[in-house]
Amino acid sequence: MKVSGVGRGSTSSTKRTGKSRSPSRSFASHLDDTAGAVDVSSGPDAPASLAAISSILSVQTVDPDAGGGKANRRLMQRAEDLLDKLEDVRHGLLVGAIPRDMLADLARMVRARRDAGGDPHLVAILDEIELRAEVELAKLATRPGSGDAARTRESSS
Repeated sequence: MKVSGVGRGSTSSTKRTGKSRSPSRSFASHLDDTAGAVDVSSGPDAPASLAAISSILSVQTVDPDAGGGKANRRLMQRAEDLLDKLEDVRHGLLVGAIPRDMLADLARMVRARRDAGGDPHLVAILDEIELRAEVELAKLATRPGSGDAARTRESSS
């Protein structure tokens, strides 16, 4: 294959005028007008990680004395306990081994029957936390050698 005509190309004989700058400014002004109207983070396409973070934050903002009273307080305490156990699991993953008793406690907490009632929003948040705990337990159960690492870590302590 032969390539010919390599070198400087011919330049256009058209002359540029100052008009080309004004339409670009008008386009930028249209962008400025619509910048506040679009909310990218809301809606059905919001990332799942943001939804999980917002559910954790909303647990902290729920007033325990509103609505159900004692039922809400019990649900909030359960949510906080589960989040603490999940934090312990995360720490164990960073260290390299998770003690079996920690996994057993988390599994027991998730499978324990919780009280009915309370704020529906709080119940939905607790459902998400319990689902996250179940997912972590399932991932750790299928992890090769996870039991051996937990045993060796416990025996060396």
